Amino acid sequence: MAIRRHDREPRRRTGRFVVHPDMAIRVIGDADEAAKLIRRYVRETTGIVLGNSPEGVVMVTHEPALRGLGEDGYALLVSPHAVMLRAAAPAGLLHGVAQFRLLLSPGGFVTAADLTHLTAPAVAPAWM
Repeated sequence: MAIRRHDREPRRRTGRFVVHPDMAIRVIGDADEAAKLIRRYVRETTGIVLGNSPEGVVMVTHEPALRGLGEDGYALLVSPHAVMLRAAAPAGLLHGVAQFRLLLSPGGFVTAADLTHLTAPAVAPAWM
């Protein structure tokens, strides 16, 4: 069992990211499955097909060194210029993709956000 909590109040961001047909996803590390899901959700919601590119403005990153996020944790930053999803584990990437999907509108707009979702392993009581 995991304890879910937000690290802090989300920073207030203004504006929105607009998905365009000429945009691409940058995949870093073992994040291919998460990138496929983002592509699928963008295509289903907007009709836009995102490609792959090392210069993509939508970045999906698997970084095992981010252990402080926990197994299901993620960091999602959406600005008017880019989207960055980072997680230490595949489960965290999937949770971040789900949050991205909630922010994506049929018009291809993604509401600006700065979210960090942490999970920590449940701690057994001292009497156990």
